Amino acid sequence: MDWGLGMNQKPTRPPARLARTLVWAALLSLGATTARAQILKIGYIDSVRIFDGYTYAKDAQSRFGREIESWRRESDDRRKVIDQMKADLKEQTLALSEEKRLEKEAQLQKSLSEYDQFVQAFWGPRGKAAELNEQLTSDVIGRVRTVVEKIAHDDGYDLVLDAADGNVIFAVKSLDLTDRVLEVLNREAGTTTSGSSP
Repeated sequence: MDWGLGMNQKPTRPPARLARTLVWAALLSLGATTARAQILKIGYIDSVRIFDGYTYAKDAQSRFGREIESWRRESDDRRKVIDQMKADLKEQTLALSEEKRLEKEAQLQKSLSEYDQFVQAFWGPRGKAAELNEQLTSDVIGRVRTVVEKIAHDDGYDLVLDAADGNVIFAVKSLDLTDRVLEVLNREAGTTTSGSSP
Protein backbone atom coordinates (compact mmCIF):
# COMPACT_ATOMS: atom_id res chain seq x y z
CA MET A 1 0.00 0.00 0.00
CA ASP A 2 1.49 3.35 -1.02
CA TRP A 3 0.60 6.25 1.27
CA GLY A 4 2.71 8.68 -0.75
CA LEU A 5 5.98 7.97 1.12
CA GLY A 6 9.38 7.15 -0.25
CA MET A 7 10.58 3.53 -0.49
CA ASN A 8 12.60 3.64 2.74
CA GLN A 9 10.12 5.57 4.86
CA LYS A 10 7.61 3.87 7.10
CA PRO A 11 4.29 5.51 7.91
CA THR A 12 3.90 6.67 11.48
CA ARG A 13 0.11 6.61 11.27
CA PRO A 14 -2.40 5.56 8.62
CA PRO A 15 -4.02 8.21 6.41
CA ALA A 16 -7.44 9.58 7.37
CA ARG A 17 -9.32 7.39 4.87
CA LEU A 18 -7.81 4.20 6.28
CA ALA A 19 -8.48 5.37 9.83
CA ARG A 20 -12.15 5.99 8.99
CA THR A 21 -12.35 2.55 7.36
CA LEU A 22 -10.91 0.92 10.48
CA VAL A 23 -13.38 2.80 12.70
CA TRP A 24 -16.29 1.68 10.49
CA ALA A 25 -15.04 -1.91 10.56
CA ALA A 26 -14.87 -1.78 14.34
CA LEU A 27 -18.38 -0.34 14.59
CA LEU A 28 -19.73 -2.96 12.21
CA SER A 29 -18.14 -5.77 14.17
CA LEU A 30 -19.63 -4.38 17.40
CA GLY A 31 -23.03 -4.20 15.72
CA ALA A 32 -22.72 -7.67 14.21
CA THR A 33 -24.15 -9.32 17.31
CA THR A 34 -27.15 -6.98 17.22
CA ALA A 35 -27.59 -7.50 13.48
CA ARG A 36 -27.68 -11.26 13.94
CA ALA A 37 -30.55 -10.83 16.40
CA GLN A 38 -32.53 -8.74 13.92
CA ILE A 39 -32.92 -10.25 10.44
CA LEU A 40 -33.62 -7.77 7.66
CA LYS A 41 -36.38 -8.50 5.18
CA ILE A 42 -35.19 -7.49 1.73
CA GLY A 43 -36.97 -7.49 -1.62
CA TYR A 44 -36.32 -6.09 -5.05
CA ILE A 45 -38.11 -4.84 -8.13
CA ASP A 46 -37.11 -4.53 -11.76
CA SER A 47 -38.16 -1.01 -12.77
CA VAL A 48 -37.55 -1.73 -16.47
CA ARG A 49 -40.13 -4.53 -16.37
CA ILE A 50 -42.47 -2.29 -14.41
CA PHE A 51 -42.23 0.50 -16.98
CA ASP A 52 -42.71 -2.04 -19.79
CA GLY A 53 -45.71 -3.70 -18.16
CA TYR A 54 -47.43 -0.75 -16.49
CA THR A 55 -50.27 0.45 -18.71
CA TYR A 56 -50.21 3.96 -17.24
CA ALA A 57 -46.48 4.25 -18.10
CA LYS A 58 -47.20 2.99 -21.63
CA ASP A 59 -49.97 5.58 -21.98
CA ALA A 60 -47.63 8.31 -20.74
CA GLN A 61 -44.99 7.22 -23.27
CA SER A 62 -47.60 7.27 -26.06
CA ARG A 63 -48.74 10.73 -25.05
CA PHE A 64 -45.15 11.96 -25.03
CA GLY A 65 -44.59 10.42 -28.48
CA ARG A 66 -47.71 12.10 -29.88
CA GLU A 67 -46.67 15.50 -28.52
CA ILE A 68 -43.14 15.13 -29.89
CA GLU A 69 -44.46 14.13 -33.30
CA SER A 70 -46.81 17.12 -33.37
CA TRP A 71 -43.97 19.50 -32.48
CA ARG A 72 -41.70 17.83 -35.02
CA ARG A 73 -44.30 18.32 -37.79
CA GLU A 74 -44.69 21.98 -36.87
CA SER A 75 -40.92 22.39 -36.85
CA ASP A 76 -40.64 20.74 -40.27
CA ASP A 77 -43.39 22.97 -41.67
CA ARG A 78 -41.64 26.10 -40.40
CA ARG A 79 -38.33 24.91 -41.84
CA LYS A 80 -39.92 24.29 -45.26
CA VAL A 81 -41.25 27.86 -45.31
CA ILE A 82 -37.76 29.19 -44.53
CA ASP A 83 -36.17 26.98 -47.19
CA GLN A 84 -38.69 28.26 -49.73
CA MET A 85 -37.97 31.86 -48.73
CA LYS A 86 -34.24 31.23 -49.24
CA ALA A 87 -34.84 29.62 -52.63
CA ASP A 88 -37.11 32.49 -53.73
CA LEU A 89 -34.59 35.10 -52.63
CA LYS A 90 -31.75 33.36 -54.43
CA GLU A 91 -33.81 32.98 -57.60
CA GLN A 92 -35.05 36.57 -57.58
CA THR A 93 -31.91 38.36 -56.37
CA LEU A 94 -30.95 39.74 -59.77
CA ALA A 95 -34.49 40.85 -60.62
CA LEU A 96 -35.19 42.62 -57.30
CA SER A 97 -34.44 46.22 -56.54
CA GLU A 98 -31.94 46.84 -53.74
CA GLU A 99 -34.75 47.97 -51.48
CA LYS A 100 -36.95 44.92 -52.20
CA ARG A 101 -33.98 42.54 -51.80
CA LEU A 102 -33.11 44.06 -48.39
CA GLU A 103 -36.77 43.75 -47.36
CA LYS A 104 -36.87 40.05 -48.31
CA GLU A 105 -33.55 39.40 -46.55
CA ALA A 106 -34.93 41.07 -43.42
CA GLN A 107 -38.06 38.89 -43.61
CA LEU A 108 -35.87 35.81 -43.98
CA GLN A 109 -33.75 36.80 -40.98
CA LYS A 110 -36.88 37.41 -38.91
CA SER A 111 -38.26 34.00 -39.90
CA LEU A 112 -34.94 32.33 -39.04
CA SER A 113 -34.89 34.05 -35.65
CA GLU A 114 -38.48 32.99 -34.92
CA TYR A 115 -37.65 29.44 -36.00
CA ASP A 116 -34.64 29.33 -33.66
CA GLN A 117 -36.81 30.59 -30.79
CA PHE A 118 -39.40 27.93 -31.61
CA VAL A 119 -36.77 25.19 -31.64
CA GLN A 120 -35.32 26.33 -28.30
CA ALA A 121 -38.78 26.63 -26.75
CA PHE A 122 -39.57 23.02 -27.62
CA TRP A 123 -36.26 21.20 -27.93
CA GLY A 124 -33.86 23.23 -25.77
CA PRO A 125 -32.55 21.98 -22.41
CA ARG A 126 -35.46 23.66 -20.60
CA GLY A 127 -37.89 23.34 -23.47
CA LYS A 128 -41.38 21.92 -23.53
CA ALA A 129 -40.17 18.43 -24.57
CA ALA A 130 -37.85 18.15 -21.55
CA GLU A 131 -40.54 19.63 -19.29
CA LEU A 132 -43.20 17.18 -20.48
CA ASN A 133 -40.80 14.25 -20.20
CA GLU A 134 -39.92 15.24 -16.63
CA GLN A 135 -43.58 15.69 -15.71
CA LEU A 136 -44.72 12.36 -17.13
CA THR A 137 -41.72 10.45 -15.78
CA SER A 138 -41.99 11.85 -12.28
CA ASP A 139 -45.73 11.08 -12.24
CA VAL A 140 -45.10 7.42 -13.17
CA ILE A 141 -42.18 7.14 -10.74
CA GLY A 142 -44.31 8.63 -7.97
CA ARG A 143 -47.06 6.08 -8.56
CA VAL A 144 -44.58 3.20 -8.63
CA ARG A 145 -42.84 4.41 -5.48
CA THR A 146 -46.17 4.72 -3.62
CA VAL A 147 -47.11 1.12 -4.43
CA VAL A 148 -43.62 -0.21 -3.59
CA GLU A 149 -43.67 1.62 -0.25
CA LYS A 150 -47.15 0.30 0.56
CA ILE A 151 -46.19 -3.31 -0.21
CA ALA A 152 -42.94 -2.92 1.73
CA HIS A 153 -44.75 -1.42 4.71
CA ASP A 154 -47.64 -3.92 4.67
CA ASP A 155 -45.33 -6.95 4.36
CA GLY A 156 -42.58 -5.72 6.67
CA TYR A 157 -39.77 -5.23 4.16
CA ASP A 158 -36.83 -3.26 5.53
CA LEU A 159 -35.22 -2.66 2.15
CA VAL A 160 -36.38 -2.84 -1.48
CA LEU A 161 -33.74 -2.57 -4.21
CA ASP A 162 -34.06 -1.95 -7.93
CA ALA A 163 -32.46 -4.72 -10.02
CA ALA A 164 -32.53 -2.54 -13.14
CA ASP A 165 -29.76 -0.26 -11.88
CA GLY A 166 -27.35 -3.16 -11.42
CA ASN A 167 -27.34 -3.25 -7.62
CA VAL A 168 -28.83 -6.74 -7.43
CA ILE A 169 -26.42 -9.32 -8.81
CA PHE A 170 -28.23 -12.35 -7.44
CA ALA A 171 -31.44 -12.89 -5.52
CA VAL A 172 -33.89 -15.72 -5.16
CA LYS A 173 -37.09 -15.25 -7.15
CA SER A 174 -39.21 -15.17 -3.99
CA LEU A 175 -37.69 -11.76 -3.15
CA ASP A 176 -38.84 -10.28 -6.49
CA LEU A 177 -41.78 -7.93 -5.86
CA THR A 178 -42.05 -6.75 -9.50
CA ASP A 179 -45.15 -8.75 -10.43
CA ARG A 180 -46.95 -7.74 -7.24
CA VAL A 181 -46.16 -4.06 -7.87
CA LEU A 182 -47.33 -4.34 -11.49
CA GLU A 183 -50.53 -6.08 -10.43
CA VAL A 184 -51.42 -3.26 -8.02
CA LEU A 185 -50.41 -0.49 -10.45
CA ASN A 186 -52.41 -1.94 -13.34
CA ARG A 187 -55.41 -2.62 -11.11
CA GLU A 188 -55.32 1.04 -10.04
CA ALA A 189 -55.01 2.04 -13.71
CA GLY A 190 -58.12 0.00 -14.50
CA THR A 191 -56.39 -2.77 -16.42
CA THR A 192 -55.46 -6.33 -15.57
CA THR A 193 -52.36 -6.66 -17.72
CA SER A 194 -49.95 -9.07 -16.09
CA GLY A 195 -46.34 -8.07 -15.72
CA SER A 196 -45.12 -11.62 -15.32
CA SER A 197 -41.90 -12.43 -17.03
CA PRO A 198 -41.84 -15.38 -19.43
